[in-house]
Amino acid sequence: MREMDTNQLWKERLNSHLKMVSRYMRLIFNDHLAFALIFFVAAFAFFYQQWLETVPDTFPVAWIMAILVGLLLSYSPVRTFFKEADTVFLLSVENRLKPYIKNSIVYSFIMQSYWIAIFIFALSPLYFTVYKEISSIYLLFVLVFALVLKVANLFATWFIQKTREQGLHYLDLGVRLVINVFALFFLAIGQPYYSFIAALLLVGVVFLNYHNVYKKFSLPWDDLIEKEEARLQFFYRIANMSTDVPHLKRKPKKRHGLVRFVTSRMPLRQNQTFIYLYSITFIRSGDYLGMYLRLMLLAVFFAFWIPAFWGKIIFAMLFLFLTGFQFITIYNHHRSLDWIKLYPVPHVLRTKAVHQLILVLMLLKIIVMGVVFFFATDLMGALIYSSLAIAFAVLFEAFYVKGRIRKLGT
Repeated sequence: MREMDTNQLWKERLNSHLKMVSRYMRLIFNDHLAFALIFFVAAFAFFYQQWLETVPDTFPVAWIMAILVGLLLSYSPVRTFFKEADTVFLLSVENRLKPYIKNSIVYSFIMQSYWIAIFIFALSPLYFTVYKEISSIYLLFVLVFALVLKVANLFATWFIQKTREQGLHYLDLGVRLVINVFALFFLAIGQPYYSFIAALLLVGVVFLNYHNVYKKFSLPWDDLIEKEEARLQFFYRIANMSTDVPHLKRKPKKRHGLVRFVTSRMPLRQNQTFIYLYSITFIRSGDYLGMYLRLMLLAVFFAFWIPAFWGKIIFAMLFLFLTGFQFITIYNHHRSLDWIKLYPVPHVLRTKAVHQLILVLMLLKIIVMGVVFFFATDLMGALIYSSLAIAFAVLFEAFYVKGRIRKLGT
């Protein structure tokens, strides 16, 4: 395989990936989820600006910036777009894939650099509130330095990728995380000399990975393909919030104790077939329960973080909407299983089960957030939130969920 062939193969796979992403992104941003996200960003920016007025000069913004950006630097996967068939067609020409790998690293750097820039500039108002004497040019220097560290992290990750010893992977990640955090911390507090020393240590890690691992082993094709598939499935799960994604694969998790706890309280009657099925699906699927708990934790965080009472209400209602919105797609979770159609149960009970599940999930969240509001505000605040949230949940379930399920069923 000539070098031009590998470049052409990379371009074809990149174009195919971008077409797929752009197709789903159009569906996502044409949906109500996009409006909710835009509203979330606008509201967050407003309350963020209000919160900055109360920030003391001793606030540990340097550590926060160092840890958050350090995590982004340390997590540096290289997108290869490898496919399962490559174990047959590309394995024999592995030593000629340098142009392909180079393009993969460049693409990964560009895509991951956006997130680093977003986090640094999002933290910049907080940073300048605490460090008033530092100029904006210095923050640009911080960004450039972070991008240089990102290049080193990408190479370190790619070089260590060849070993199958998970212990070495964890050790490499831990060492790089510590170096990245301290490099950014010293840079944030205005001591760049120590940051350069940390950067030299990171370069040393890169060379160690290269000489001790990369030069000794061949590419672990099965592992690279598995990780590439996992990243693709992660994007599909995001897109599935707004539209039906036929390529989405779901790996069930056991969670026997939680399943037993929920199902033991359900009556074993024929008209409860689908509520039983969807309840187990919600618990055992790798998507739904985790997303529900993350949204719950975010809602709790904003309830305590935002100072204004109505700001707390706005964000709590927004996360309540997202909770209901996220799980409408569970209606089509078993669409590929024909035996569901053989159930001697009226089809209307399937729709009713999804309605019941979403309403229960929203009411459970309202109960938890009602307690949170009691501690974050007072009894009156908790009652106001609970009243508004219950009214919203009932209306949302009766009108919005009904329309969305009808759309999914067509």
